[in-house]
Amino acid sequence: MSDGTTSPQAGGKSVLRKRIESVLHLMTGSFGNAVIMIGSLALATRALGPEAFGVLAMTLAVGRVCERVVRFESWQPLVRYAATEEGANDPLRMSRLYLFGLILDVVGAVVAAVLSVIIAFIITSFFDFPKEMVPLVAIYAIAIALNLRGMSSAVMRMAGMFRTMAYIVFIAGILRLILAGIFYWAGAGLMTFVWVWTISQVVDALVYNFIAFRQLHKQGTPSPLRANPSGLMKDYPGFLGFAFTTNASSALRTITHEADTLIVGAFTDSSAAGFYHLAKRMAKVAMQSGEMIQMVVYPDLARMWVGQKKKQFRKTIAGVQGLLGVILAGIFLVALVIGKQLIEFAFGPDFVASYPILMAQLVAVFLIMHSAPARSALLAMNRPRFVLISAAVSTALFLGIAFYAIPIYGAIGASFAHIGFGLLNAIVLDTAMWGSSKDLPTVEKAETS
Repeated sequence: MSDGTTSPQAGGKSVLRKRIESVLHLMTGSFGNAVIMIGSLALATRALGPEAFGVLAMTLAVGRVCERVVRFESWQPLVRYAATEEGANDPLRMSRLYLFGLILDVVGAVVAAVLSVIIAFIITSFFDFPKEMVPLVAIYAIAIALNLRGMSSAVMRMAGMFRTMAYIVFIAGILRLILAGIFYWAGAGLMTFVWVWTISQVVDALVYNFIAFRQLHKQGTPSPLRANPSGLMKDYPGFLGFAFTTNASSALRTITHEADTLIVGAFTDSSAAGFYHLAKRMAKVAMQSGEMIQMVVYPDLARMWVGQKKKQFRKTIAGVQGLLGVILAGIFLVALVIGKQLIEFAFGPDFVASYPILMAQLVAVFLIMHSAPARSALLAMNRPRFVLISAAVSTALFLGIAFYAIPIYGAIGASFAHIGFGLLNAIVLDTAMWGSSKDLPTVEKAETS
């Protein structure tokens, strides 16, 4: 394995300890990238002011909502199926499997890019959103169309390249910071900053794919671009159904993780949407910990499920949930003590209103982080439909709270909705996961997609 990561079957350190080290690598990279991102946001907020920054936030939200609703999270079925295919040691078959994921990536990206422009036109024509969002979203659609990272992400996860994934984000982050600095001093406006975010995301996706294809070559797997595309659905039965189910779960999460900025903008104004977006981006530092946990443990959980390693399975989940609790407690304490001062220092006094939103958001993030390992475990158990149902019920609760609370309490009402979503999702996923893992059934008895 790359990055000095050994396989789960290898001797020596336990899977849990090895994966905690991988998580810490990812967190180091994430923390560094978060500092860089905050620097970029600081330059954008000071250059644009609350109202224009709010328009930037809503522009990015439109693109990300469409991307995550339409785009397949192809890395999830790829990791699940690749874990099964590893034992066959058939490079051609593995190449075709990755091609299947790449096709889903391309189709989803192109459709999402077109849809984002259509949605921008609709919401600015029939709702009280700024008209200038349409050309801005059209620019950002370039990044959406080229954001093909599902297959490449699966390749690196299966290869254990978590250290590489941790630090690759610096490339795009540093580029965005440099460009934001240049155009801040040049006195550039809103459209220029949309181009800054677009270019940096395109570079990130290109680097991701370059490294993934190089890794495939190193491990002797032929390039998926040269693989035979015929008969993919027949050769990998259930793959497309798994992909659609996990995509539906992702689409529901999008309503709470990306569309919430648009909901805030619809019920309030651009400035409030900007405050909310800023608080969410700061809380994203903590949220990424949960995403990294899923990134690191999912391949191992899939392998443990295939190998029926009950004790390791449960120990790994308990260990990473404990680690997440410690991480979040530290982040919350720091934000409580110096959060308001950091916001004023970084973004200016006009954005201090985002502080209470940040604190409420961190409570929600704790709950969402806690459920991330359980979600990974259920996917490894081949239970994507249960995850989808849980997401659907939790999203319904989120929308109910959001539509009630935002008109009354403003942007922080969306954070209250996140707390409700996270609490329900954590209870449901934990209950199902711990109950199902007591007596692991055979793979054949697992829920099929």
